[in-house]
Amino acid sequence: MKQTTEKLINITDYIEQIMNDQQGVGASVAIVKGSDIIYSRGFGSSRIHPVNKQMDGDTLMSIQSISKNFMALSIMQLVEKNFLSLDDTVVQFLPYFRTKNKEQSDAITIRHLLSHTAGFPADLGIANMTAPNVRDIFSETPTEFQEALDYYNLTEKEIESVNNREDVTKWFQKVELEYPVGKGWNYCTDAYVILADLFEKVTGVKWETHLEEEILSPLNMNRTTSDSNTVEDDPNSAKYYMGKDQTETPFPKNSLSAPIGYLYSTANDLGKYLAFHLTGHPTVLRTDLMKDMQNPIHLVSEEWRFGSEVRSYGLAWFTDNYKGFNVVEHGGGQMAVRSLMTMVPELNLGIVVLLNFDGTAHHDICDKIMDVFMDA
Repeated sequence: MKQTTEKLINITDYIEQIMNDQQGVGASVAIVKGSDIIYSRGFGSSRIHPVNKQMDGDTLMSIQSISKNFMALSIMQLVEKNFLSLDDTVVQFLPYFRTKNKEQSDAITIRHLLSHTAGFPADLGIANMTAPNVRDIFSETPTEFQEALDYYNLTEKEIESVNNREDVTKWFQKVELEYPVGKGWNYCTDAYVILADLFEKVTGVKWETHLEEEILSPLNMNRTTSDSNTVEDDPNSAKYYMGKDQTETPFPKNSLSAPIGYLYSTANDLGKYLAFHLTGHPTVLRTDLMKDMQNPIHLVSEEWRFGSEVRSYGLAWFTDNYKGFNVVEHGGGQMAVRSLMTMVPELNLGIVVLLNFDGTAHHDICDKIMDVFMDA
């Protein structure tokens, strides 16, 4: 116990040093050992204006692409119930799904979508550009919104025509694959909207309803939600600040595209989620299927390797090696949002770091925590 206490003091000192250089913004951190959250702390501020509010382990924050893991888990629950197989083709359930080359897209499976190996280009943009406040996001200059449309080869009419997840799936008919199905890797965030569409067509249940009833409730994650209005109205929720001037950014919200990155949670709730992935919960998902999610499927592309020769992607989990230990993780980011959840299964260790500012401090904090616990 004394040794653990010393480790946690060491970690706190390190985070405080980092946050001393980030006056006015904050970090929320949780550490899990097995099924227990052994550390939960907030550093700095969740909000600067109109009054300064302290960050803590229960501060509601955008988790961005960590949201994908919840979508993937929902699909695995359907696998467990024999509603579908990961190697079933998407078109089997969504007959209107196709890309420019129908013969190619007819071969895309659910596993391909989950693992980003379907052949899609990385920067499609359709899912994020449907955000209700997209014009606020691209408002730094009078032409920035149009520049974003041009970058993604989109038109305003296209965006306005997307009213539901089925519309996103149908939009993919304009997409040309960049590599043969299953023969490469590109992080295509938009693909996870197709997964939500598929989930809802197979079950007849809205994905958010399933998420609440079959994942969040059993895991007692009572401060995790897809409802941006609830989050914005919560007094213990974060706002987000960009750059040295700490300019407040538009609130990240996009209910249609919730599965790609628009869920909200806390360090403590994500700690519970990691505890589930480390130790299991029989009513949520079988252990063997949980492990399947963590198995590497394909090496990630060069810009996602960060110098690693083994960094790969499974089913909504990145896998890597850090100082001889296998690491399983997923992060997220947009403008001034940073999120990271990491597991070191050999140490039964889970780490959550959430920030309301841009930069790489979440990785620095996570690495320090891993260093401390690897130094037995």
